[in-house]
Amino acid sequence: MNNSAGVRFLRNHISNRVFSSVKRPTYAYITITSLCNSRCRYCDMWKNKREHELETDEWKRIIDELVHLGIVTLTFSGGEPFIRNDLFELASYAKSRGLITMVVTNLSVFREHHIAKIAESFDFFGISLDSTRPEVYKEIRGVDWLERIKENVHKIMAGLNELKAEVQVCGMVTISNRNASEMHEILHMVFDHLGMDTISFNLLDPGGGVSATEFSPTPEQITQVTRVIFDHKSVYPISNSSRFFSQLGNFDYRCNPWKCVQINEQGFLTAPCLFSSTKPATFPEGRTIDLRKNNLSDVWREVQQIYAHYASCKLCNLGCVVESAWSTYDLKFIIQDSFCDMILPTIKRIRERNNRQVKHIVTT
Repeated sequence: MNNSAGVRFLRNHISNRVFSSVKRPTYAYITITSLCNSRCRYCDMWKNKREHELETDEWKRIIDELVHLGIVTLTFSGGEPFIRNDLFELASYAKSRGLITMVVTNLSVFREHHIAKIAESFDFFGISLDSTRPEVYKEIRGVDWLERIKENVHKIMAGLNELKAEVQVCGMVTISNRNASEMHEILHMVFDHLGMDTISFNLLDPGGGVSATEFSPTPEQITQVTRVIFDHKSVYPISNSSRFFSQLGNFDYRCNPWKCVQINEQGFLTAPCLFSSTKPATFPEGRTIDLRKNNLSDVWREVQQIYAHYASCKLCNLGCVVESAWSTYDLKFIIQDSFCDMILPTIKRIRERNNRQVKHIVTT
């Protein structure tokens, strides 16, 4: 974490513990495009059409606003973010403004000349990998891309090794009833076969699409998944806390949705979040929050009243949500679960990777 980001994180944590009138957000999640070239069975986003998406300069102005608010981490999301030709330009701009930059991609449109840009533009590079078996990947994602994705990961890891880049490359796994039995194999694929830096797990969101409930894991499967991951947590750097896995499927948290600013592809603030509402946020009188026309910092105090209604929400099981909630007030969680249990092991592996001490099997 660079110095400016570290200072903002500490300032936000102290401010949110001491003051209650106006909260400081820490994370931002921007959907730079709603278009997606996957056909995931549990998500309907791929059915979206392009409509009134923000231009590059408009996103840069919003990024400036996020910095002004005190944001530390900015995630570029979609749809598939790489459908936007200006993704690297926007990420580089955000990084130049002191933000920690993150992206999650299906890696389908990767090209080898992207490697240097990935190293320059991103601090965290997440790649969706839900199975070790092509037929299961296709059933989940609706496309037969697994072997191509694995080949692309090999190229990225080799290129980042040569550059001695410190970007974290993470395998992003959505736990469903289709892949719950292969968590052991997925872990070894990500670390031993692909040589990636870390892995992150999330439970499938049953509200993601009309067929999502068909993919929800059973309580027995969740128990099995938890046991397998705990067995590997002392061996591999896993970007979820031990507290997350101990409560998997039954989280005890207070959401604090204001902690993460979420903005859709048309520049509307989505509050309380993208997961409980797909419509732009509105004030009681029906006014939407269009960031093409409003500076976020100008309306932020008013926005607090929207978030306040959802302070006890527990609708989702996403690790980024529950762990963000725990980190808001629990300093022990930040130091022990987050820094010592997640961040340090990943940093160590990246250093070993750049010194060519990480062993993995490369196959064609």
